[in-house]
Amino acid sequence: MPIPLIVIGGCILFLILLLSLRVRFCIVLRDEVELSLGILCFKIHLFPRKKKIKWKHYSPEKAARIEAKKAKKAAKKEAKRAEKKAKKQKEKQLPPEKKKKSTLADKLRLVRVLAAALIKKTNKHLRLHAARLHLRVATGDAAKTAVLYGVVCQSLSYLLALLDKVTKLKAAEPDVSVYADYLSEKSSADVRLIFSVRLGGVFAIAFSVAFAFIGAKFQQKNKKKPNEKSAASAARAKAQKGHRHG
Repeated sequence: MPIPLIVIGGCILFLILLLSLRVRFCIVLRDEVELSLGILCFKIHLFPRKKKIKWKHYSPEKAARIEAKKAKKAAKKEAKRAEKKAKKQKEKQLPPEKKKKSTLADKLRLVRVLAAALIKKTNKHLRLHAARLHLRVATGDAAKTAVLYGVVCQSLSYLLALLDKVTKLKAAEPDVSVYADYLSEKSSADVRLIFSVRLGGVFAIAFSVAFAFIGAKFQQKNKKKPNEKSAASAARAKAQKGHRHG
């Protein structure tokens, strides 16, 4: 067999294997909600986003500028602290309000939002591999626990309906358990949703989005052209009227 045909065949086979690889999306809820992407042995955190270290900032010139900015910020902070101390001496301040912590229902709602966004973007190419939803509702107050339990159950039913609608017959039954703990002080969660999509599906989605964008731009241009023609014809009509009156 000729060498060029072997090379072409090898390239086609490699491309087929590459497109058949599956990209994994994992949504996890324990203390916080996290979304990560994985392919082969590589893992990338998508949410929450972490700040990247920019090594170019560590050149001598950049470092000097950064230090100067830090010094200015420190001086401003000192001035603000002095103002605050003066205010505290003049009047008694009320105790600062505590930041409202997100409840288990809020976190579960965020899981649903991320799953819905992922399903919408990947459409029919997405597949559900595993779903574990273990929830324990607790607040330390029986009445509050009962109310929160109802909200969590409602949010959980919405999430299960979303998973069942889009990923029907593509995964085993989800492992679900939710109960109210009236003796504990804090809620806990062990949620893990694993989705996957073939790399070929990712490229198909990217191409469809690109074509939709180009089509929208093309339609906008076509709409503008008739408007320009009508404006030009109106200008010509006015000019002709002016010549006649002249």
